Amino acid sequence: MFATHLRALRLQRGFACKRIYAVRHVKTSTVDWKPIKSSKTPNEEERKKGGVGKKVVLGLMFAMPIISFYLGTWQWQRLEWKNNLIATSESRLTYPPVVLPKNFTADMAENWQYRRVIIKGHFVNEEEMFVGPRVKDSKKGYVLFTPFVRKDTGEKLLVERGWISEEKVNPQLRRLQHLSLPQSDNVEIVCLVRIPRKRGSFQWEKKDHNSRLWQVPDVFEMAAVTGASPLYLQAIYDLSDHKWDSDIPSTESKTNSRSWFFNRKEKPSEQAKSKPLGEFTEWQLIQAGVPIGKEPKIDLRNNHLQYLVTWYGLSLLSTVFLVVALKKYNKGSAISRAQQKREKLRHAKKYM
Repeated sequence: MFATHLRALRLQRGFACKRIYAVRHVKTSTVDWKPIKSSKTPNEEERKKGGVGKKVVLGLMFAMPIISFYLGTWQWQRLEWKNNLIATSESRLTYPPVVLPKNFTADMAENWQYRRVIIKGHFVNEEEMFVGPRVKDSKKGYVLFTPFVRKDTGEKLLVERGWISEEKVNPQLRRLQHLSLPQSDNVEIVCLVRIPRKRGSFQWEKKDHNSRLWQVPDVFEMAAVTGASPLYLQAIYDLSDHKWDSDIPSTESKTNSRSWFFNRKEKPSEQAKSKPLGEFTEWQLIQAGVPIGKEPKIDLRNNHLQYLVTWYGLSLLSTVFLVVALKKYNKGSAISRAQQKREKLRHAKKYM
């Protein structure tokens, strides 16, 4: 009886030990398919920063094709506008010269640009102004501007007479004065009408207000200094010998006592006496100090086709780079998702 009872106790104790051992050694599943971690490892922070940088770069790569395509389209419009402007200006050059209208204003210059006009009157030589320096055939010089008083209206205009060498800036050193410093009241010249433009913000500003030298042709400021109308007229290239008045010697000085050019009457030079009416060479006029006028041709720059090709080419290349970058980005995202799945499976197997 006692033995039976003892055997039963031993069996119960064995079952209890097995149960305790089973409880202690049971591996419960602690798998969390979306684990929440309290702290981020350095690799995760770097990966997150790298993802933000990639998104910023992709955003810029999306913007580049759009912006460059827009700029290319804008250059296309500018090209059409410039071609029409050049064609219109070239047709105006073929028109015969006409007398400048009496009520001509600066606002009308845009519709008259590169049109040849005739003005008659006299130069105010004591108010000459210079722009430069400018180089012509490797020779330093300046562009000469002289006020011109119209005979029909008395209006003072500003005429760009042309390029003059540095050695002939002083009017007393000039020869052929009936061409370099005409004193006649009946001077008749042919000019091109140009649009007067204000000095740009990046162009040199005149520092010395008492100087007659400008670095850029600021027509509005030069006209204000001389009291002339803000019109921009360019004297046309002319090598002819002109005798404005047959009854007045071409070298006779008409300046008053306030003139800063002359303090005596100059005698005609031997070259002026012996030279018959005809044409000079450009070299002769340069040596004599006669301004070399503007050649009647279009000098409008048209680089819009190059800009157009550049912007459209940049748009195409940036589009190709964007497609390649998107493929790599999608491939990298797929690899990253696959790595995350493998890590989760490895984590699950570890704690199963």
